[in-house]
Amino acid sequence: MTGPSVPRPGRNEAGRTGVPDSKLDGLNVPRYHFDLVDSRTVTDEGGAELPDDIQALDVAEEIARRLSKERPELRGRHFAILVTNQDGEAIGRVPGCLWISCTEV
Repeated sequence: MTGPSVPRPGRNEAGRTGVPDSKLDGLNVPRYHFDLVDSRTVTDEGGAELPDDIQALDVAEEIARRLSKERPELRGRHFAILVTNQDGEAIGRVPGCLWISCTEV
């Protein structure tokens, strides 16, 4: 899925917190970001290094599932998790309605 780019300062910088550079030498591991989109956007500044787009979308589904359980105030709202790559390009959007009833209040 191709979509608009989401500009983010510093997204193309190393940003490999928590993983020693020596373990990443020679590896091309992309970083993905998972933004909560509702009436406003909550930006994921940290992101996660994952092997590919499919894995990133799987993580977004898990985030949406977890949010539907842990954040009851989101029930009945049409939130989504927007997945973008390290260049700010949209990879996909996972609606929270997949995990809760979209009409539930």
